[in-house]
Amino acid sequence: MRRESGFGLLAPIVTLAVGAMVVFVASLMIWTAQVDRGVRAHEQDLVRRGISGNIAEIERSIIAETNWDEAILNLDNRFDAAWADNNLNDHYAQSMDFERLFVLDGADRPIYARRHRETASPAAFGHFEGAAGLVAEVRRAEAKRGPIAARRPGTPMNLVSHAIQSSAFVSHEGRVYLVTATLVQPDFAMVTPKGPRAPVVVMALALDRGGLDRLRERFQLSDLRAVVGDHRIERGRAKLVLDVVGGPPLIVTWAPQRPGADLLSRAILPVTLVILAFAAMGTIMVFRARRATAHLLASHRSQSEFLANMSHEVRTPLNGVSAIAEALERTSLTPAQAEMVGIIRDSGASLERLLSDVLDLSRIETGAVSMENAPFHLADAIRDVAALAAAQADEKAIDLIVDIDPIAETAVAGDAPRVKQVLANLVSNAVKFTSDGYVAIAVRADGEGRWRIEVQDTGIGFDPAEKDRLFNRFQQADGSVTRRFGGSGLGLAICKQLVDLMGGELDAIGAPGQGATFTLRLDLPLAAAGPTAASAPVAQGETAPYRPLRILLADDHPTNRKVVQVLFSEFDVDLVCTENGRDACEAFAAQRFDLVLMDMQMPVMDGLTAVREIRAREKARGWIATPIVMLTANTLPEHQVASLAAGADLHMAKPIEAAKLFAVLQNVAEAQAVSRAA
Repeated sequence: MRRESGFGLLAPIVTLAVGAMVVFVASLMIWTAQVDRGVRAHEQDLVRRGISGNIAEIERSIIAETNWDEAILNLDNRFDAAWADNNLNDHYAQSMDFERLFVLDGADRPIYARRHRETASPAAFGHFEGAAGLVAEVRRAEAKRGPIAARRPGTPMNLVSHAIQSSAFVSHEGRVYLVTATLVQPDFAMVTPKGPRAPVVVMALALDRGGLDRLRERFQLSDLRAVVGDHRIERGRAKLVLDVVGGPPLIVTWAPQRPGADLLSRAILPVTLVILAFAAMGTIMVFRARRATAHLLASHRSQSEFLANMSHEVRTPLNGVSAIAEALERTSLTPAQAEMVGIIRDSGASLERLLSDVLDLSRIETGAVSMENAPFHLADAIRDVAALAAAQADEKAIDLIVDIDPIAETAVAGDAPRVKQVLANLVSNAVKFTSDGYVAIAVRADGEGRWRIEVQDTGIGFDPAEKDRLFNRFQQADGSVTRRFGGSGLGLAICKQLVDLMGGELDAIGAPGQGATFTLRLDLPLAAAGPTAASAPVAQGETAPYRPLRILLADDHPTNRKVVQVLFSEFDVDLVCTENGRDACEAFAAQRFDLVLMDMQMPVMDGLTAVREIRAREKARGWIATPIVMLTANTLPEHQVASLAAGADLHMAKPIEAAKLFAVLQNVAEAQAVSRAA
C-alpha cells in the first residue's frame, strides 16, 4: 500500500518535471529557428537592396556623359567617332569596366560600338537580343516626355529633363550581363536633338567575381556565390533569385549568419546539466521510494532497477573524471601527484568496467542485444581468449593450458564476439580464483555442429549446494570471496544470459579447495563460406600455432606511448614504439605487424604520410592490408575524412578510451587466426 501511494505521489512530479524539460527544450529550439529565419530574411532584403543600389550607382555613372549638350551635338546633330572614343570610352573605363558599349541613332540603328577599350563593329549589337526590350522602354518614356525646346537667351540655366534609363540582367553567350539603356539628351538645352528621337547609349557590364566580392564585403556575407539556372542549392544556404532576360534566372546564394543556432550550441551544456540535475533528482527520489518499500520486493530486483538507472547517470561524470586523469598524466607531476592520478585513473577504470557489466546486463534484459551469425575460426577464437589471459596467468605463476581438438580447427557460424566475451569471463575468473596449479581450456566436438568448451582450474572451487547462486546477479558462492578477490558478481550472470540467447548451455561443477570446471555447450554449425586455414595468407616464417599480437605504435609524445604501454600491459602483445612516421615506416619494412596505431601530427613525417607510405608498400609487395588506427587529438570531421582517405581503417580520438582500444585489439586477435594459418 505504501508502495502504491509513494509512486502515486512521485509519478505526477516526474511527469511534470519531464514535461517541463521537454517544453523548455522545444521552445528554445523553436525560438532559435525563428531567430535564424528572421536573420536570413533580413540578409536577403539587404542583398536585394544592395543589388538595386549597385544598379542605381551604375546608372548614375552613365548619366554624366549622356545628359549633356555636348553629347547631343556629337552623337546626334553630327556623329563624331573621335569624340565618342575620347569621352564615352575613357570616362566609363575609369569609373566602371563595361565590357560592351553601343550607340544607337534615332532610328535605333547601331552607329558606334566598343568592347572594353577597343573599337568594335556596331553590328555586334544584334547579338544582345535582350537589350531591344530596354531600348523600347526608353523610347516609350521619351515619347511620353515629348520634344525638348531650345533654351532661349537670358533664361535660367536649369536642367531640362530627368534621366531616362532602363536596366535589366540579360543572358548572352552563357554569361549574365547587367545591361543599361540610357537616352542621350541635353542638360541645359543649348543644343537640341535634330529629330523626334535622340540617340540611345547601351552598356553591358559582365557579372564577375569582383562585383560579388564588393557585395560580400559591403554586407559581411559569408561564401557568396552566383549561379545561373535552377541549380541545386545546398541545405541551409540563403538565396536570392533574379530574373534574367532571355535565359534562366540568376541565383545568388550565401551562408547566412545563424545566431540562433550559435546560441543553441552554447546552451547545450547548461541545458544538459539542468536535465542531468533533474534526472539525478528523479533517480534519487525513485531510489528512496523503492528503499522505503524494499520489504515488498526481492533483493535482486531492487538492485537491478537501481543499477540500471544509476549506470547511465554515473557514466557521464565518470568519463569526465577519466579524461581529466589522463590529461593530468600528460603534465609535469610530482611522484606523489602521479601516484594519486594513477589511483584516480585505476579507480575510474574499475568503475567503468562495473558500469559496462551493468549496461550489458540491462541491454540483455531489455532485449537490446541481438546475436550475429557470421563465420569465424573456432580454434583461433579459443587461442585469442587464452592470449588475453596469458599475462595475468604469468603474473600469478600458474600454467595456462590450451587443449584444442583438431576437429575444431575449422570455420563455424555464430557470434564470435559474444562467444569470446563468455570465454574471456570464464578464463579470467579461473585465473583470478587460482593461486597455484593451472587453468585449462579445452574444446571438443559434442555432436554434429555442436561443441563443448571446458574451462577447468585448480582454484578455490565452490560448494555444490551453492551452484545455483553462481549465475545470479550480484552473487558469488561465498561472501568471503568478494572480500578476498573483489568483483561485482555480474560476470557469470551476463555469461549465463548470453549463452541462453545463443541457444546454448552453461554449467559448473566444483568442490571447496578442489577447483572448478565450467562447461559451455554451443550449437555452432560449420560455416558454408569463410576464412579457413587453407585459404588464409601467412607472413613469411610464421609457422607456430600461436604467437603474441605484434603492434606498431607511432607517437612523438612519450606520455602517450606510456599510456598505450600501460593499457596493453595486461595482454600478451609485442608492442614496438616509434617517435615519428619515418621510424614507423622503417619498422614496418623490417617486420610484419598485426596492428598499427598511428598519431596524426608528428615531426619528421606526419601520420597521414606514413599511412599512405605503408599502404603503398603493402600494395607493391602484395601484402594483405594491416589494420591501421589513427590515435589523435585531431577530432574534427575533416580530420576523420583525411585519416580514412589516407588509408586508415579507424579514427580514434584522444584521450584514449580503453574499452574502444580493447575492442580493436579483440577484432585484430580474431583476424590473426587468418593471417597465421598454415
